[in-house]
Parts: sequence; C-alpha cells; structure tokens
Amino acid sequence: MHVELPGSVRYVKNGRQGQWWRVARANGQMHLGWKPVPKELLLKPDFPKIKQVLKSPTQDFNALQTLLDAPSKHVWITFEERCMWWCTVLDGANVNPTGQSADKGNFWLVCDRPWTNRSLNGKLLAMTDLPGTVTTVAGFKGAVCTPKAWPQILRVIQGKKDPDVALAATARKKYKRAVEKMVTRLSWQDFEQLIDLILTRTGWARVSTLGKTLKGIDLEVENRTTDEIAFVQVKSAAPQKVLNDYVEQFTNQRDRYTRMIFAVHSPSGELKAPADLPVQLWKCDRVAELAVYAGLGEWVENKLA
Repeated sequence: MHVELPGSVRYVKNGRQGQWWRVARANGQMHLGWKPVPKELLLKPDFPKIKQVLKSPTQDFNALQTLLDAPSKHVWITFEERCMWWCTVLDGANVNPTGQSADKGNFWLVCDRPWTNRSLNGKLLAMTDLPGTVTTVAGFKGAVCTPKAWPQILRVIQGKKDPDVALAATARKKYKRAVEKMVTRLSWQDFEQLIDLILTRTGWARVSTLGKTLKGIDLEVENRTTDEIAFVQVKSAAPQKVLNDYVEQFTNQRDRYTRMIFAVHSPSGELKAPADLPVQLWKCDRVAELAVYAGLGEWVENKLA
C-alpha cells in the first residue's frame, strides 16, 4: 500500500532526557517545554513577539518556529528505547492547562500518524541496524533540529533500500548463481574439500574422519562455541534412499551427535530431509550460498580456471 509522507524530516526530543516520552507515545502526542512563552503566543504564534520573549533567541526561536509554523509538513523522529521512532503531527499547539510538569510538557502537538518504531514495510527500526549517519542525530542536545541525513532517514522510514546497497545485493545474487553453476561442475574430490573448507570457516573443526569411500567421506566435526558434535556426510550423488539410510544412522547415535549435515553434489531426484530431526540438507544452492558467505567463491573459480 502506497503511503504519502511529508517530504522533510525533523528531530525532536520529548523533554530533557526524554522525560515526557512515555506520555507522548501513549497519547499520540509530541511534548515540548518553553514555559516563558505566553499561552496566547503558542496558540496563535506571533513570531516577532516570541523572539522578544526568548532569552536565547536563535536556537530556541528556530526550534519553536519549526514546531508552530505548519509542523505537519515534516516527518518527526526521535530515539528512545534503542529504536528510532517517527510520527506526523497536526498543525496547532495544545497548551497544558496545569502547566509544565515532570510527566507532561508545557504544550504538545497531536499526532496525525502515531509514534511507531517500524518502517512502512514493517521493519523494526532498531538503532543497531540503522546506518551511523542516521543515528548520529540521537546525540543532539537541543529539542529540535534538521538531521543532516534527513533524506536517508526518510528513505529508511519508507522502507526503501539505498540504491548502492540494492545494486550490490543484485550483484551478489548474480554471483551466487554463478558460483552455484560452478559447484555443479566440481570433481567429487574438490566438492569434498569445499565442504571441509565451509565447515572450518563457519566454526566447525574436524574431530575425525570415520571412513572414506571413492565418492564420499564421513566426518565428525565439532563446534566449541555451541558445544555440538555433528555427523557430516558428503556425496557426489545420492538418491532419497541413501539419505534415509544415513538419517537412520544419525538417529541411532543421537547420544553423541546433535545434528547431521548431508552435502550432495548431484542429487538423484528430489531429496527431502526429515522435518522433525536436526538434519541439514546442503544441495548446490545452499553450498553456493555458504561458499560466497565464507569467501570461497574465488577458490571455486580457481578449481575450474
């Protein structure tokens, strides 16, 4: 669904150290201070008079003018609870009848779209997942500012990818498909070595080689970080019956093995791993994905060069 948002972004802090954030979020509001400014000037802004009232006119005046002069033309953001939150507001201030307090500001704006920490496509806007250029504004000490990276912030809220990131993702998908095609052409010896390298680079260390045949090897590998031992079978070709036989072996040795990995070069027919057991089936597409992730694409290339 297409949603039309304002074309600019402003940062706001709901009180010192976010003291009014909980009420602002719960009530769909944006809470601000400026107690010295008379009520009538907040309700019907007269900016020359407001400027005369303020003791430090430049920063405070610019902030108040942004808040009182058609704030609906901006998307408003803030950073709380380790997330970026955003909203849009209606024009016109609402003055606190009891005055500024610990939990409520001197005045507030009412949200048109309430505060949310998710993009338009539903992605959580966690600060750890956002670009540094976006989260830098969280350190701003004042109440209101225009973020330097506001176009990028707006793009993130809209759920759009950075053009360069999108280009890189497309190139990576193409490269992964090319590596997959090359994997299908590896000799069974090279395929076995590739699986061994993938396991090593993803945290698995070989414990022992249990046996070796012309077209497959049984391995025990261990991951110390998760305290797991896995049973690995590498095959150049295998039908479902062969997979089933190894699954049965794995089932009979669950006291030792926490998982089984079955890597197959050229499966005979459609293979399917049991859904109720920790059995991982690595066919060429998965092997290619892991090879690219582990930085082994060039190694695959060299085997066919």
